[in-house]
Amino acid sequence: MFNYLLEFRNQKLLVQALSNKIHEIEYFQKTGKPYKYGNNEEFIIDGQQLIEFYFYDYMMLQGFPNEQSQLKKSSDIIQLRQRLINDKYLSEMAILLNLQNIINVGNQKSLKNNPKILSDCLKSIIGAHYYDKQNDLETLRDLIHPIIVQLLNKGEQIAKAQWKYNPKSSFLEYLNSLKGQLEINPKLTIEWKKDDSMQNSNKSIYQITLELNSTLKIQKFGINKRETEQNVYLEALIQLRKYDIKHNQNQKTLNQQKTKIIQIQDESQFLTSLNSTINNQDLTIHSFSDQNQDKYNLDCDLQFNLILEKIAFE
Repeated sequence: MFNYLLEFRNQKLLVQALSNKIHEIEYFQKTGKPYKYGNNEEFIIDGQQLIEFYFYDYMMLQGFPNEQSQLKKSSDIIQLRQRLINDKYLSEMAILLNLQNIINVGNQKSLKNNPKILSDCLKSIIGAHYYDKQNDLETLRDLIHPIIVQLLNKGEQIAKAQWKYNPKSSFLEYLNSLKGQLEINPKLTIEWKKDDSMQNSNKSIYQITLELNSTLKIQKFGINKRETEQNVYLEALIQLRKYDIKHNQNQKTLNQQKTKIIQIQDESQFLTSLNSTINNQDLTIHSFSDQNQDKYNLDCDLQFNLILEKIAFE
């Protein structure tokens, strides 16, 4: 279906595009000589950029974005592109080219079926065409647009709500809304390492870790870098919301305790002031007969009211 992608004027560029860095390293270790074709790392980067560029180019030629479609804004196209240009879909297209049978990975034969390796190989072939076609962008458009169409056909299986939702963006927006309230300083670490869960296997996977603070850390593993990263941010968003709720509850409890302490202090100050005022009054003790008891009670009530009135105006 995409056999035309293997048609090169300069066959050396094709050999380089098919040569993984592992193959180059093993060749040098065996022969002591550098592998004359090099490896495909630079072509991979070029290919990624070309696919992204021509994805947007194709969508614009089809009249997108527009208000009458699901792709109403440029950001909608970007989100769709991010969903489609991934190792899973590109590796499936690489298999249609039988790249698993011709890619050079040294003695690491199991890597021939690794989605990332296959995806990178397809990207490197596209990147190599840029140099083989002498930077002719029109020729490259004819080469890459059919790939974009194939990706869009796969994209029809993805619900709009799914490709429009971006956990990373949601996480950053939520984090920004809490700026200054929580001590959160996210640090993302991405590692490409051997999968220790499978014995006698050379399979490698991504280990992506997002550390929010000293107590919150999310770690996920996966073959697809973007999907694994999005899963990390989705889990981080959930944990951050829980952390925020707990923090607010703790803060509410603390404020309630502060309020009680202030009330107790106010009451204590009032009683202290009242006692001080009473102690400073010139109260003479008299002996009253029963007939003067009513008068005594009246005088005490009056005097006490005067004391309270005095305190109130101090």
